[in-house]
Amino acid sequence: MPAAILKKRERAPRRGAGPPVKQTAKTLGARLRLLRKSQRITLVELAASSEVDTATISRMETGKMTGTLESHVRLATALGVKLTELYRGIEEARASQGVAFQLPSQRSEVYVHEAGKSSMAMLTTEILKKKLMPVLITIEPGGSTQQEEARVGTEKFLYVLDGTVEARVGETSHVLRRGSSLYLDASLAHSVKNVGGRTAKCLAVVTPPVL
Repeated sequence: MPAAILKKRERAPRRGAGPPVKQTAKTLGARLRLLRKSQRITLVELAASSEVDTATISRMETGKMTGTLESHVRLATALGVKLTELYRGIEEARASQGVAFQLPSQRSEVYVHEAGKSSMAMLTTEILKKKLMPVLITIEPGGSTQQEEARVGTEKFLYVLDGTVEARVGETSHVLRRGSSLYLDASLAHSVKNVGGRTAKCLAVVTPPVL
């Protein structure tokens, strides 16, 4: 999406948890602290009974490190719990990190063609960290997207949600109506034009993501 022909509006700060490893460390640390506190055991006492350094336990509880499997076994034994009890919540936390939920009101990244007749809204956050880039394309009657030509190896899927559009790929044109789809090599020059009488909406999915 060349910046020269697109205007970006309402860019809100991106929010998201850290990398999976960092989140795992936080979840494990919080669980370790909860187990220790529930038994009214101090850091010094746990360090003595588990033979794990006090500083290591402290760093684990604050999510600064995950520790080793050996330290996990020693801590679980010292606390009198199974290792699975220490790991409780980690899988749930990882699963939540693998989901990016977005409400329409949270859609903050919108690219508008300078003619004002077409726009592209990102349908998820942190695009460049994902393998797919879902985009909602809205084109007013008579309008069109800019011509794009991505790097070799990029693929695009286009599905018409409403209206009638003409997708031009290289020297070939395809007229697509509601429910029609097109899969294309995005390294070929391509653009989409609204050839109908009402606003057209298309879902486009690009892989790998390109901006």
